[in-house]
Amino acid sequence: MAKTIELKTKVEPFVRKWLERDYPGHTFTEKTLPLRKKRDGAYAVHRFDAVSRDNTIVASIKSHSWLTSGGNLPSGKIGQIYQSLYFLSLVDTKAKLLIMTDREAYEGFLAVSDGKVAEDIKISLCPLPPELQLLVTKVQQKASQEMSREQKFNSP
Repeated sequence: MAKTIELKTKVEPFVRKWLERDYPGHTFTEKTLPLRKKRDGAYAVHRFDAVSRDNTIVASIKSHSWLTSGGNLPSGKIGQIYQSLYFLSLVDTKAKLLIMTDREAYEGFLAVSDGKVAEDIKISLCPLPPELQLLVTKVQQKASQEMSREQKFNSP
């Protein structure tokens, strides 16, 4: 099984430190924030990957690769990115960020989402150092192999 937990424990802390350089005086942690009121009056919540201590800066971090192993647009990944953008659109904060760590995915998503992202959300690229990029690539390859095997077993 692909060790996607390594993305949470190694890549996301790197991106949070990168954000601290871009936003001096702020520290970032993973945090759950309120979104909108539910019918019962309580707030729905969502856990964000990087939130400043004062909650004025909120970010989602994506380490997706871009094209599928067959060279197609990754509709599932695109849907996950739009889901992150949707939750960012619901949070009440000054700065909303989508941080992508893969240049090809960043450029590809900018192309397919042109004109489709809320104006108050900034999409940025945080390039990873070679050792972290290697880790991400290995996790992505393992996940891709697992998906290929699963599709093979589930084929008629």
